[in-house]
Amino acid sequence: MRAMETGSFGYIAIAVTVVAALLILANYSLGPRYDPREPPVIQQKVPHIGHFIGLLQYGLRYFELLSAKHRLPVFTLQTLGTKVYVVNSPDLISAVQKNAKAFSFYPFVSFMLPRLFDAGDEAMAIIDNNIDGEKGQWGLIPDTSAGMHTALAPSSSLDSMTRTMLTKLEDFMKPLEANSVGIELDLYRWIRRAFTAAGTEAVYGPKNPFNSNPELEETFWQFESDITLLLLGIAPSITARKGYNARKKFVAAMNEYFENDGPETGSDLIKARSAANERYGAKQHGARFELGNLIGVLINATPTFFWILLHIYSRPALIADLRAGIASATESTTGDTTMQTIVISRLKDHCPLLLSTYQETLRLQTHNSSSRWVTKDTLLADQYLLKAGNVIQMPGYPVHTLSSVWGSDVESFNPSRFLKLEKKSKEKTQKQHPASFRSFGGGATLCPGRHFAAAEICAAAAMMVMRFDLEPAGNGGVWVIPDWKHGKVASAVPPPDKDVKVRVRMRKGMEDVKWSFGFEGSVSKFEVFAG
Repeated sequence: MRAMETGSFGYIAIAVTVVAALLILANYSLGPRYDPREPPVIQQKVPHIGHFIGLLQYGLRYFELLSAKHRLPVFTLQTLGTKVYVVNSPDLISAVQKNAKAFSFYPFVSFMLPRLFDAGDEAMAIIDNNIDGEKGQWGLIPDTSAGMHTALAPSSSLDSMTRTMLTKLEDFMKPLEANSVGIELDLYRWIRRAFTAAGTEAVYGPKNPFNSNPELEETFWQFESDITLLLLGIAPSITARKGYNARKKFVAAMNEYFENDGPETGSDLIKARSAANERYGAKQHGARFELGNLIGVLINATPTFFWILLHIYSRPALIADLRAGIASATESTTGDTTMQTIVISRLKDHCPLLLSTYQETLRLQTHNSSSRWVTKDTLLADQYLLKAGNVIQMPGYPVHTLSSVWGSDVESFNPSRFLKLEKKSKEKTQKQHPASFRSFGGGATLCPGRHFAAAEICAAAAMMVMRFDLEPAGNGGVWVIPDWKHGKVASAVPPPDKDVKVRVRMRKGMEDVKWSFGFEGSVSKFEVFAG
């Protein structure tokens, strides 16, 4: 959903491990001088390269491991001439976000896109022209960002995208009603197919190339699997062959989409992106820029839906509570058949537990890190000196597991946690720190796609919960929650490290009931906590 941090759910993570490591290797001087005013240094077991080895071995998780071990609000990793400042305090994260000139995201954009999109000199010259908007609200990146914010804000435009997304998901849910015995399937694989088809339909409209070329689904995910190696940029045609070739196929298909005037019948989102490309002479590069758009549309929503279903169905009491709440947002009509219509615009008020469950899923499954480049020596919060030419990392998970912010049960999944926080906020007994929830980034680069993500995932989860029973197909009928796949630098919410086989069947007593989504009113007003 973005070719920069502001345009997608979690694309900030791309700037994390690989970019920091590459920037380190690009510097030939050893042992950067340490100023005692800088954040405390975390020593490394292997001089100069210990942290670099840790980044290669653990990826994003390396920041999480060090943060959990040392419990510092901010610390310094220094190696091979470059420093990485890891910020774990909500107060300090807010201070970073408020100083966008001294702590900029845009150098990472310029660094990544040639490797990730295979963007040439001409494309990069267009991208880099006023990339940060300092000369005014013009340029490809500022203009594209503004158009995306407008298209993805709660409005009739976003309502239309959400309707298309959910209507298409229906095509994947109906076959699950096949028989009373149920259907066995690999849950993540099924979700990936469904969300790829529905998400691309919502963005690209009737001329969606994923419809005319079903192989594009696998093509895109092959590209995604090699993002880390593509970002490394070391002989990618050899080291990242699958992703390299998949990118070529994707760009060719998207070129055909643009040549056939696909955006004219697509969403306001793709219309805005296409119009910005044309205004700044980047029309010929639009196909490869769409790789960034789909990173946001698909890479995080897909695993999030997987994790929320696992968290719900592995807790019978939660299923019962959710079904009671969703039922109050459902209209029933009888005739030859009984029709149950889930009115999406009522879910937030009638079943607030659903939105709380969604946010709690994000809190525990987010493993991203917001990145910034220090452009000038700056005293952060009048306390810590951050020196120019170094990297800032703000990993999400350490902040999401601060007991001082989230309570003593911080390591546990508590589906009503956000209900309690909302109540305390309304009663003014406790104010949640705006930088304490990192799933959508924050500050000037707060993800505009958060409303779309919340609407599609909450509505789809409501339909699954009301319509189907899910149970493990193996493990003696016991739910086993898999680990998340480490090293996925493009994912704010990583996928599972292995799929879960489930049996899906219609709910008992509901075999003759027909289900549908109701789209009355605004269907995209799902306010989520973000800062």
